[in-house]
Formats: sequence, C-alpha cells, structure tokens
Amino acid sequence: MLLECGMQEEGLFRVAPSASKLKKLKASLDCGVLDVQEYSSDPHAIAGALKSYLRELPEPLMTTELYDEWIQASNIQDMDKRLQALMAACEKLPTDNLNNFRSVTSHYPAC
Repeated sequence: MLLECGMQEEGLFRVAPSASKLKKLKASLDCGVLDVQEYSSDPHAIAGALKSYLRELPEPLMTTELYDEWIQASNIQDMDKRLQALMAACEKLPTDNLNNFRSVTSHYPAC
C-alpha cells in the first residue's frame, strides 16, 4: 500500500498519523480484516502502523547481537566496502529477520 500510494508523500515516516486512526488500523491488521479503501488516502497511517510494528517486535529487526557490526559497517567511508560489510551483516541475520527486512525494504533495488 505504501508503494502504491505513499512514496511521493513528503515526510511519510516523519509525520505522525492521528492516534485514533492508527489505533483502528492496528486493530484491523491484528484481526486480519482491513478496508484498503479506508486507508489508501492516508499513507501516514500505513507508515505509522509499520513503524509501530517494527518498534513492538520482541527483538530488534537487525538483532542486538549484530549491533556492533552494523555500526562498524556504517562507519566505513568507502561506499563499496560499506555495502559489502552491510551485506555480510545481512547474511548473518536469522531467516525470519532477513525475510522481514527484505519485505520492508523491497522498494529499494539492491534488496
């Protein structure tokens, strides 16, 4: 839904949706019943639900164990070497985390 209606929206992940709309959307997602039309005009609600989902994961998506490796990789100045280091860290993610990461970043060509 974000790819279809939200990628051109300025401040997509910075602008907070209304609390009541976010709560209603999360409840709909939890029940598996979602009226797509109701939320297609509000990409901020969809982005807010995604941010909430990621915050509420029992373990960080990129894992606590790999934290130092992510930080080291992000500090590499050479872009090619940085990308190689980030890809190497990705390969160490548990399968569920890697699949989730790929899903969240699927709109980027390198993922």
